[in-house]
Amino acid sequence: MIGISVSGCIEDICRGKVGINDFEKIIGRTCCPDERTWRNVIAEYCCGWWNWHEFPDKAEKVLRQLLSEGRIEQPRLANYRRYPLVIDKRWLDSEEEIQWSTGWGTN
Repeated sequence: MIGISVSGCIEDICRGKVGINDFEKIIGRTCCPDERTWRNVIAEYCCGWWNWHEFPDKAEKVLRQLLSEGRIEQPRLANYRRYPLVIDKRWLDSEEEIQWSTGWGTN
């Protein structure tokens, strides 16, 4: 199984909907080249209106584990306009199912 939303997939893990060992990786839309950028994203995802606000410490711990294991891919680091589109679900059986954005408003 492949996840295609860093924030949403980590939320699912924290809520117990998906086990941390039940998927291969998460291919996200994030573009975090360094620790400072990750800290900013974590702070944003933990805001009261975002989906990690109920479990900020747990979500950050899961994220850090996945990063250290190399299980988060960020295609936007190589091409800012290329990222997976989350159409109707954030967990897919394989990468072949991913619909990609290749530019603003195009697939």
